[in-house]
Amino acid sequence: MIRNTVLFALFTPVLFGQSFDFGVKGGVPFTGGFQSTVSSFGSAFTNSKEYAIGPMVELWLPFGLGVEADALYRPLSYSFERSGTSGTRMNNSIGSWEFPVLGKYRFALPLVKPYIDAGPSFRANGGAGAFLAHAGFAFGGGVEVGLLKLHVSPELRFTHWGPDAGVPLFGTLHSGQNQAEFLIGLTF
Repeated sequence: MIRNTVLFALFTPVLFGQSFDFGVKGGVPFTGGFQSTVSSFGSAFTNSKEYAIGPMVELWLPFGLGVEADALYRPLSYSFERSGTSGTRMNNSIGSWEFPVLGKYRFALPLVKPYIDAGPSFRANGGAGAFLAHAGFAFGGGVEVGLLKLHVSPELRFTHWGPDAGVPLFGTLHSGQNQAEFLIGLTF
């Protein structure tokens, strides 16, 4: 009891003196969500260079350190063409949610604040996407610019996903393990 009270008294100023920023993050990937492959069964093509968008929250700690958590929705689209058929193509999209939890470091400069971030990223996929990798590691960097209460933070982020969690669709459609994207965060 006394130990908990002492810990609470020591960490209360640290926790309550920090700022929380809430906002939205969105952007476009440079890479598709799948590897384009060809096999005797057919050909699979990725079309998922579309968008990512969702809410974000940041907790800023002392010494330029912080933690960011995002919930990014990303549609993963693909096309499949069966071998031996001409012009028969099936198009589909899988809803995917990515949840990166990133440690951040902001460099203390007067007008703009460059930052780097890194941490685990988790993915939940709907329906046919259950075979996709569920965890990976993300890292990136950007710059934060404050405009009154609004903070704008463009960023380049790279995520390396683990191996697929199951048998790929059609035996040929594998997830892309390396994902590169440009994101912009707007926080208040």
